[in-house]
This record gives sequence, structure tokens and C-alpha cells, in this order.
Amino acid sequence: MANIAPFKGTRYNEDKIKDFSKVVAPPYDVISKDEQDELYKMSEYNIVRMLLGKDLSGDDENENKYTRAKKYLKAWQENKVLKKDLQPSIYINLQEFKLDGRIKRRIGFLVLLKLEEFDTKTSSIYPHEFTLAAPKEDRARLIHSIEANLGPIFAIFEDRDRSIAALIENEMESKPIADIFDNHGVRNKFWRVFDKKILGRLCGYMKDKKLFIADGHHRYEVGMAFSKSKLDPKYGYILTYFTDLLGDGLVVLPYHRIVGGLDKAGMEGLETTLKKNFITAPLKSEKVLKAFLAEASPSHARFVIYAAKKFTGLIFKDKKDLDVTIAKNLIIDPLGKISIDFTKDLDYAIKEVDTGKFSFAILVNPVKITEIRDTAFGGDRMPQKSTYFYPKVLTGLVINVF
Repeated sequence: MANIAPFKGTRYNEDKIKDFSKVVAPPYDVISKDEQDELYKMSEYNIVRMLLGKDLSGDDENENKYTRAKKYLKAWQENKVLKKDLQPSIYINLQEFKLDGRIKRRIGFLVLLKLEEFDTKTSSIYPHEFTLAAPKEDRARLIHSIEANLGPIFAIFEDRDRSIAALIENEMESKPIADIFDNHGVRNKFWRVFDKKILGRLCGYMKDKKLFIADGHHRYEVGMAFSKSKLDPKYGYILTYFTDLLGDGLVVLPYHRIVGGLDKAGMEGLETTLKKNFITAPLKSEKVLKAFLAEASPSHARFVIYAAKKFTGLIFKDKKDLDVTIAKNLIIDPLGKISIDFTKDLDYAIKEVDTGKFSFAILVNPVKITEIRDTAFGGDRMPQKSTYFYPKVLTGLVINVF
């Protein structure tokens, strides 16, 4: 049973902030150093200052990016840059974006979700990826300092009878409280709903839903641990964005791997590993590689390796795992100590190899949304950074201050 709750959200005050696009940010884990700098310059009140603050020389346990985040929150509340809504509410977010020449729309809503331990027998929410210790330590320090959910986790449910869609879309007939474009050209419209009858119906519709986490695994686990350190039940909820699995605007992009740290012997070992485990085929161009990847089927996995300005197609037959899992187990793990990065941008992956910063790239197909669902509900997890849901949900439209 998914237990959701409307809440009194804390939002930027339209009397103080005239352009909300200047104060919002992407999720913390997709913000590059350059984008962090850009967001800092956009506004002295941009939420990145709390979400992903800069480390400064001289920082110590008493003065650091986490303590500064707490000071920002307190100051912005006191000077009314941030204001708390008076009635418990839900918040609707429509995202419009162009992909492959088509305009797509994704509708979601933000409420609080009651935290549960992951349990395939009793839980209503399921993870689909493994987590890492370092990001959890970072997010734990932040939430203990500010006692707030700055950005939502991203959860998916199935609305087969469209009862929730009908309810939400009816509320979108009114004028939005915000209508902005983010830094990536995605249009975001935002509504607040506080009619008690509507809230009650939504909570009722969600009670029988099974959920899986799309983005925010680290924050969910941190939120669970944080709630256990508190006696007040208000800490037992986490800010969550929900969207429908069956909606047209739910997009998963490929998440390519870029691997570095291999010397000549390491690259020769890689070539031996590839010939041992895969059928290999040279590919002449980027256009050919896209056609090669598009020919993947449920019976076999396909990847492309890019190294030394050459594309090599790989086919793995007798497929029993997801492509990203096969790539991890048969290509990445045998390499030993390496550096690895991830990107949805194929051209960026190629450039990083060409500049010599990385040794090679593994170019992959996107994971299908049904594969993610089946993995989660089956009690399994994928390697970290297996999926890239697009577009990202903005941080700063509404926050949950405990």
C-alpha cells in the first residue's frame, strides 16, 4: 500500500523572485562543475547553494557547505524569499520537451511518501539500482544539517484505468503558478492543489499502487536512516515526484560508460576479453553504430566499443541478463582498478576518449522501462547508473521543510 500525504510545501515567494527559472536546478547528481558555477551566477538565491554547495578553502567541521546550506535556508525563510504554504497541498508538474523531433509531455505530481524498508513481500516501493556509500554520506550530512527534502525522489506507478490522470489533468485547467524553461530547454508548468476532496481522492487512488524508484535511491535510503534517528513521525516521509509508467512522456535515455586508466597492456587485455566473450564486428561510422545498436533483440545483447578512433560492435548471445549487467560483468569488472564515468551524450563520450582523458567508451542501448519495472518488482537491482530518466525533475519548485 502506497501511503502518500499532502503537505505544506515551502516555495520561492513570487513577490521576491520574479523569474523562477533563475532559482531552480537539476538534481544534485547530474550537476557538473561548470553547471554548478553557472547556477551560482544566475541568482544569489539559486537552490544549488543549498543542494550542492561549493567547498571553500578553510572549511572545517564548524563551517562547510552543509552548515552554509542551513544558514541559507534560515535566512531565506526569515527574509521571505521562501514561504510556506498555509494549507496541505499536492503540486502538479507538467514537463514539455522535444525528443527526436517530437514534442512530448510528462505529467507528474509531488507529495510526501511514507518511508518503508525495502521488502518484496510487504513493501509498496521497490528499488531498481544499487547504491554507493559516498553519495549517501554526502546526502546524510546535508539532511542532518538542514532537516529538509530539497528535491524529490522520482517514483513510478501504473495508472491503468487513468483515474489518477483524469483527476490531475482536470486540475491543470487552471492557470499555473509557474511556467518556466529550464537550462536544457524543458518547459515546466507548476500547479498547487489544496482542495480537500481532490487530495482525499488522490490518496485513495494511490493506496493500491506498487511503486518503483526511478531516481533518488541514495536519498531514499538516507531518508530512511534519518527517520530512524528521529522520534517525531513527520520525519517518516520523503518528498516524492510520481508519474505514470504508461504515460507518453516517460523517457529512458542510454547511459554510456567511459572507462579510463588503462595502459597499453590493459587495452590489449581488453581486446582479448572482447574476442573471448563476444562476436565482434568493425563499424565504419557513428551512423552505422546506431543502426547496429537498433538491431538488438531479447535473445542477445549488443554494445559498441569506441577506442583509438574506431567503433567495434559486440554481440553477446544467450542473453540472460540486462545489457548493462553483461557489460559490467564481462567488460568492466575484469579490468580491475579503473576510472569510470557515465554520460547520456554519445558525442561527449567519443570526445572524452579522443582527448585521451579516457581509454575507451562502452556505448549502449537504453534500458526498457518494462525491464526496469520487472527488475524492481522481481527483487533484483541493476548496476549503478544503468538508467537515465529524461527530463530530470527540477529541484526548487517546492521543498519539504520538516
